Amino acid sequence: MQLKISANFVELYLNQTPCGIGPLAALLFGVKMFQESILYVPTVDGQQTSKQNPPNYRSPAARNLKFSPISIKHDSIELKGWFIQQEQSAQAPTLIFFHENAGNLGYRLDYFEKYYYNLKCNIVAVAYRGYDESSGNPNQIGIQKDAIAIVRYVFTNLEIDKNNVFIHGRSLGGAVSIYAANYFQDSKKEKIRAIILENTFTSINDVVNDLVPNLPISHLLFSKNQWRSCDTIKNIKLPILFISSGQDELVSYNHMKRLIELSENSELKREYHIADGDHNGNWMKDEGAYFQNIQSFFQSITN
Repeated sequence: MQLKISANFVELYLNQTPCGIGPLAALLFGVKMFQESILYVPTVDGQQTSKQNPPNYRSPAARNLKFSPISIKHDSIELKGWFIQQEQSAQAPTLIFFHENAGNLGYRLDYFEKYYYNLKCNIVAVAYRGYDESSGNPNQIGIQKDAIAIVRYVFTNLEIDKNNVFIHGRSLGGAVSIYAANYFQDSKKEKIRAIILENTFTSINDVVNDLVPNLPISHLLFSKNQWRSCDTIKNIKLPILFISSGQDELVSYNHMKRLIELSENSELKREYHIADGDHNGNWMKDEGAYFQNIQSFFQSITN
């Protein structure tokens, strides 16, 4: 969830008084009716698409990164994104990155560039429906369909080493990654090697309960967008690297600890904990250590 919207939601709730049951009921009804608008924030600071960003955040070309545009037509919509490729892309590992809930792909270029050079991997970054230049409107079922379409596209359309494909998801992207990994883990054609989960949550309702404890009927507010990773992760047999932060201001560390406990069927699981890390920028705390831990995880899987 995005901090600004979460804070406004909490403020509105806390300003209700016992005699203000009417306004409180209206607030709860509004949250339920507009849950997608609260959870999914494609436009930040007036910038919906990467083309509206400052020049260095519009395209991988601005960083001299070799890339090809991606277009995926499915479910009556079109997804847009990038295939950022190494010079020897067919010999390099490929990372599918599932992004967070706010903003366009361009503002993740700093991160993609560091990933590209530190891990020497290809990067597939495709915006969910309603984000960046992708058409449609975001919702849980739709984004889950997008994840399936993205993974299938990678294995069907890209000239890569299809035995060396990883998934990395942060925050909302972690929930998307868990869903995709569970969907494909027994596939013989789309064989995901392992997943990386970073600062993600057990469920949306659990995040709401952290923000506003004892909120009435909280389990009903986001009934169409629950993202119950706490249930799905129990099925995951793939190797998992958990990247967690001790100072996450949006999703408490308890969520990651619980997901680690629940992933009992994973054949290999590791945690890289950044004690002073926050929600989105923990990779900048110690860039070398961050990417070295990912590299070590890659090597433990591929050796």
